[in-house]
Amino acid sequence: MEKMGKKVRFGIIGSGGIARGAHIPQLLGHGKAEVVWCADIHEGTARDAAARSGAAHHGTDYVKLLREQPVDAVTIGTPHNVHHEAVLAALEFGVHVCCEKPLAMNVAEAQEMHDRAKEKGVITFVPFSYWFTPAARLLKELIDQGHLGEILHVTGYYGQGNALTPNAPMAWRFQREIAGSGALADLGSHLISLTYFWAGRVTRLTAQMKTFVHERRIAGTDQMGKVDVDDDVQIIGELASGGLINLSASRTYTGRGNYQRVEVSGRDGGVVYDNSKPDELSVCLGKAFRDRGAWVTLPVGRQHRLTQLHAFVDAILAGKRPDEVLPNFAVGLEIQKVMEAAQRSAESGAWVEVA
Repeated sequence: MEKMGKKVRFGIIGSGGIARGAHIPQLLGHGKAEVVWCADIHEGTARDAAARSGAAHHGTDYVKLLREQPVDAVTIGTPHNVHHEAVLAALEFGVHVCCEKPLAMNVAEAQEMHDRAKEKGVITFVPFSYWFTPAARLLKELIDQGHLGEILHVTGYYGQGNALTPNAPMAWRFQREIAGSGALADLGSHLISLTYFWAGRVTRLTAQMKTFVHERRIAGTDQMGKVDVDDDVQIIGELASGGLINLSASRTYTGRGNYQRVEVSGRDGGVVYDNSKPDELSVCLGKAFRDRGAWVTLPVGRQHRLTQLHAFVDAILAGKRPDEVLPNFAVGLEIQKVMEAAQRSAESGAWVEVA
């Protein structure tokens, strides 16, 4: 692709929490990106996001905005059930696309989005944000440099407590028709993506999913609505390399706000990643440390600090090939396959192959 001059012009599709909290601030912090318009199903939300970002235009119809106010790229931060149609609409205009995780509601949708983007030759990006935690990037570097040797185990959990109380109101993340799944899509996708980042593809698995809070109050009413997604998911599986995984994600861990801990163990060394300590890893590397079961703290370097949407903007400006930019729709598709396999396993109670 050719290099782009001046600034990258962006449209924002879905101008709510993730756009206001991450997409817009990161784009504006880059220096060579500008927000042209903001779209949202709620006019007021789009107007507010436009004011925050300095965008000249806003509205509820993103297709109309794509047509009348041309941009180079879009970010999509809508509920999950809108990802597919929004991505395909943006691709019809030939723009680069950043779409929030999980990429789609199912593998069929993700496959179509991936294939259409490939046909268009545009850069795609899926914000698996923990790929950009400095400690996670240092761990990737250690693995690539061979310090851990053959990866035997990836064992981790991601715990939140925000769904534990029945007093938490009904929201779209508790509705399968909109979210696709609960803790699996919301948190499990991050654990699966980190596993992929560090250790490669998952090829077979067995999973259990459970709902602990079955009803939630519908906002503004005295009525209760049924929760039909999982509060908790546990996955045991095997990597393409032969290593094993044991992953647990839950929104019902008492006292946890947003906590991840993953241990990656290889024949030659082990590493513990803890997202509450983003600037360091606990490591046991080298024969002297292995023989003594000794662990030390290893700090990150400057090279491990990278803002996720800055990577997307930089790739567009540099005219990189779509397959050079990670995590892209190909990664999003791989994660979707594992998620769908986990749902099939939880429903059947059997081990399943990841397609």
